[in-house]
Order: sequence, then structure tokens, then C-alpha cells
Amino acid sequence: MISSFHILTPVTDTSDCRLYIEISGYGISYWALKADNTCFALSVYHFNISTTNEKAADYLKDIAGQQLLLQQTFKKVYIIYAFAESLLVPDKFMNAATNNEMLELVYGDMGESITRSDFIPGLALQNLYKIPKQLDAVIAHLFSLASHSHLYSILSNRNKQKGNQLYCIFDATSIIVQLIKEGQLQIIQHFDYKLPEDAAYHLLNVCERFEVLLTDTEVLLNGMIDRESILFDELNKYFPQLSFAVLPQTFSYDKEIKTYPAHYFSHLFEIAACG
Repeated sequence: MISSFHILTPVTDTSDCRLYIEISGYGISYWALKADNTCFALSVYHFNISTTNEKAADYLKDIAGQQLLLQQTFKKVYIIYAFAESLLVPDKFMNAATNNEMLELVYGDMGESITRSDFIPGLALQNLYKIPKQLDAVIAHLFSLASHSHLYSILSNRNKQKGNQLYCIFDATSIIVQLIKEGQLQIIQHFDYKLPEDAAYHLLNVCERFEVLLTDTEVLLNGMIDRESILFDELNKYFPQLSFAVLPQTFSYDKEIKTYPAHYFSHLFEIAACG
């Protein structure tokens, strides 16, 4: 596990503050907001590619044991899962008896896991997803009163613009892609990649499948991608409307956060804004 960022302004009383924790197969991030929407803590940890669910659960226990902030009492704790195994299902087709079968039909046998679902009222959809059983047990022990949701459920509530947009969240070896076509949600999906050409292919393929023109589609970049990189250059060959996301104005930020490119953390605060 690699600690990429750790920013903290000490706060003596967190009882009126909110804590957000995002957990995926690729890492753990947490950030905290005061009642006035000032961010005073932000930490990002990345896993090695070979990290198992058991090891990820151990990492979460280690982080919670080492970071005193995570041992404090908060007004609200939000757990956001960002695992790839997720299906958006029309609410009328949801059937608890077949949930596991639907997920396994798409993703195969996912081992010991917990099935959850989020209702997305504005779209009349259910987000059906799996959580590794080992992580679920640790979270239940450490944050027993937390609210739980999936990243895709939260992104589905983003303000939709009228045109076309590919909203992308980059990690070192993966992308989460949300396509909005003419203001309507089309897809949210996770893709792994090894080379910049792979990442470009996935975005191009999404546009082709949903028949959106590259010239009419904004590609909004979040996460671990730099302007001076081979990955950015590869995307720039095909997408004329590339832009980097900014931090939501809803919040105030520790000065150290502002020393980094805003898009590194933009999707984390988008989560808080949508929630």
C-alpha cells in the first residue's frame, strides 16, 4: 500500500463534522468536512495491483488504527464503495431472489461477498453491487453507524448538462467512465488498462456504442492523470474537448490541497456535493 497524499489541519472537536471514506479494489481515500463545509483532512492510499480482499481489509484496519482522526466521533460517516462489480437495473425488474445470479452472469464468481443495492429515485433505477465480505466485516466493526452507498449511485445524481459528456476518474491502471448523452445518463462503467492506448480505446468504444460524436463530447478528467503525460497526449489525439475538473465551489479547502492539481481530488468532493 502506498500513501500518496496525507493532508491534515488538526481539529479538536469533530462531533459536528462529516467523514467520507471511499473504498475500492485499488485503494482507500478519506476526507473530512466541518459544518461550514471546510475540508480539514484528506488522505489517499493506493493498493498494489496484487492486493487481495483480505489484504485490503487489513490495510483498512491499519489505517484506522494509525490515523487518530478516524477514531474520533463524527456527526455523520459516509462509506462509498467504488468496486467495479455493479449493475444499474430498472427498479421494476429488481428481484431479491435473482440479484446474485444477475451479478454473477456479468462478472462471474466473485467469491465471498455481500450484495447491496441503492435506489436512485430520479432515474427509477437500482444499483446492484457486491462488496468483499472481509471488508464489509471490518467496516461494520469500525463504522457501525455509517451510511453506505456506491460511487455509481452518487454519480448518477450529478447535475446533468444538456449536451454530451464523458466524466472520467483515472487511477494508475483503471478508469471509471460516466457517459451523459444529450443530458441523459447512458452508462457508468469501470475499465482496466495497461497502456495509454488501452485507455483511449475504452473511451472511444463507449462513444461509438452510444453514438456520440467526439467533436460534440466534453471529456472531463478527474483523478491521477497529468497534462504533461503520455496518457493525456494519447487522449488528445482523439478528443478535441478535453478538460480537467475543478474543485466544487461548495467547499473551502486547506491551503495544502490547493498546491496540487484540482482534478486529483475533484471527484471526491463531487461525491460530497452530490450527497
